[in-house]
Amino acid sequence: MTTTDADQPRKLRADAQRNYDAIVAVARTAFGERGAEASLDDIAKRAGVGPGTLYRHFPTRDHLYRAVLEDWQEDVRADGERLKELAAEDPERALAEWARNHFTHKSFFRGLHARLVADPDDKTSVLYSCKTVLGDVAAVVLERAKTAGLVRPEIEFRMVSQLLSGIGMVAEHVPDGVDVDAQIDIVLAGLRPRG
Repeated sequence: MTTTDADQPRKLRADAQRNYDAIVAVARTAFGERGAEASLDDIAKRAGVGPGTLYRHFPTRDHLYRAVLEDWQEDVRADGERLKELAAEDPERALAEWARNHFTHKSFFRGLHARLVADPDDKTSVLYSCKTVLGDVAAVVLERAKTAGLVRPEIEFRMVSQLLSGIGMVAEHVPDGVDVDAQIDIVLAGLRPRG
């Protein structure tokens, strides 16, 4: 099958691209503050556009949700490449940075920890794609740490990810009562070989 011009995504005009980028940036912040159910009208207002402009770019909440998660994935990928390189040089530092960054990446909007844990393995889901990006980085960093003798061989990245998500879910409900850094330190200490 050959591709035609109609098959290619249309390039937006400069002003339309600015509006698109502003909406995604504001939505990312709004989802962080209020979760994926944040008001779309409020997002449009904060982005400096009318509701019609928002809906032209994102006909449904799911379209905006997907765009925000795809934008987020680019940040996760870039951080992941840096951590993979660091893991080759300093696996202990990479492991500590990865755990904190993994937590932070999954905390970028309220409810993401729970959605990633609960999401079925539907390969068409944007959440599945997010889990894959996060998992790829985790697997490399943990494998390097195991090779360096820093992590017990039976530890799998999914276990650690779920522990970090547990901290994240509690922190969302008790924001002032959770010492996230101390809890991540406990998780990291629990990964170490016994003895």
